[in-house]
Amino acid sequence: MLDAMGPTGWWPADTTYEIMVGAVLIQNTALGNVERSLDRLRDAGALDPDAIAAMDAQTLQELIRPSGFQRNKSRTLQSLADWYRRRFDCDPDRASGVDDAALRRELLGLFGIGGETADVISLYVFGRRAFVADTYARRLLTFLGYRLPDGYPKFHDAVIGAVLASGLTVADLKEFHGLIDEYGKIHRDDDAKAASFLGRPA
Repeated sequence: MLDAMGPTGWWPADTTYEIMVGAVLIQNTALGNVERSLDRLRDAGALDPDAIAAMDAQTLQELIRPSGFQRNKSRTLQSLADWYRRRFDCDPDRASGVDDAALRRELLGLFGIGGETADVISLYVFGRRAFVADTYARRLLTFLGYRLPDGYPKFHDAVIGAVLASGLTVADLKEFHGLIDEYGKIHRDDDAKAASFLGRPA
């Protein structure tokens, strides 16, 4: 995939906190909607954990409205901002003493943070070896002949051992996720995948 598609540079953002916000907003919506919400937050000087934590819920909901589900997402953003400020003083390096599994559990304990969002934040913000077992990954692995359990937690648990045993670095895993998602956007169904450079599996 890397040879055929080149590096993606994923996740696109100017700051690590923007990645955190984007990881929340991207759920159940398109990237273009997220970009509009991020632009509105940026224009309001609110793309910052202190600003989001202090903002009244209605204002935040209006700013992120393009991403949909704004009530729950605003609550999630404020919960995440509070945790990030209180726990690590908005510095991911301060999490160095927390092991990967414990960090993931903390994220999953926050309102509105599911497995996919926790894995994105673990990988791209905190620099942990993680695998984002999203819909694009499921579709690709299913196409390649793997039988996968239903639901994000079981899918994640089924593949994470092999991913970690692969020796892929954090940088590799970031790029791997980007390649999977970009591939999935271009080759949306099995016929398109079969006609792609990956071909049809035996």
